[in-house]
Amino acid sequence: MALYKIGITEAGGAGVDLSWVEKLDRVDAAVLITKCVSPNFFDAVLEHKDKLIVHATITGYGHSVLEPNVPPPYEEFAAIMELVKAGFPMEKIVIRIDPIIPTEKGLSVAYRTMISFMGMGFQRYRVSVIDMYPHARSRFKNAGLPLPYGNNGFAPSKAQLSKVDDMLRQAKQFWEGLNTGKALRVESCAEPGLTEPIACGCISDHDLNLLGLVDDAEANGVGYQRKGCMCYAGKTELLKHKERCPHGCLYCYWKDIEG
Repeated sequence: MALYKIGITEAGGAGVDLSWVEKLDRVDAAVLITKCVSPNFFDAVLEHKDKLIVHATITGYGHSVLEPNVPPPYEEFAAIMELVKAGFPMEKIVIRIDPIIPTEKGLSVAYRTMISFMGMGFQRYRVSVIDMYPHARSRFKNAGLPLPYGNNGFAPSKAQLSKVDDMLRQAKQFWEGLNTGKALRVESCAEPGLTEPIACGCISDHDLNLLGLVDDAEANGVGYQRKGCMCYAGKTELLKHKERCPHGCLYCYWKDIEG
């Protein structure tokens, strides 16, 4: 049994659904995933900063047809920087490039996004490669967007994964050129085809240490959510609205509500 109960917000956007706040007293700590550092989110995170790690998801496509209701990248970049300036520890912010589209354009967007944050000193990143669910493929087609894996493809090819690794190597070289003296962490979970990232769950022993909790080795890397999940066994979802969030991202795994 896990020593701790660690909350997470994978079922929606923590910046637009703040119902997680009232549940913080039920968990030992929480990892908040958001594409929008909204004013209310900003205030709540600062109030509870000792108990939180923030995954700031920024793909580079905010306010585009792909992510129509996500803030533009420059706005989100500024909001994340303001959060740090206001006192939230930079080492407890994870820049989440999630998902990466493994096309020439998509890799360029991901690389530029990543190095923009590296240039400001952020040293921890999480990456994933886009999954093309049937309903996501339909949304792409309706929006006139090309399908990265063809008409029926769900997952990237080995060649596409290799190009993602190439991009990550380039980003690591950029970091080394900055001579920050800080260790870079690029992580992924349930992406066995990638070789460059550290394979670990979105809640891991690294997170427990950041949160001031004792390492719980027996419960690490035993995730339950999907094949390849490596998360801490004490992970518990804090958001319960099982539907697409207001961001309206075309690749979202939630299906549209009929009717």
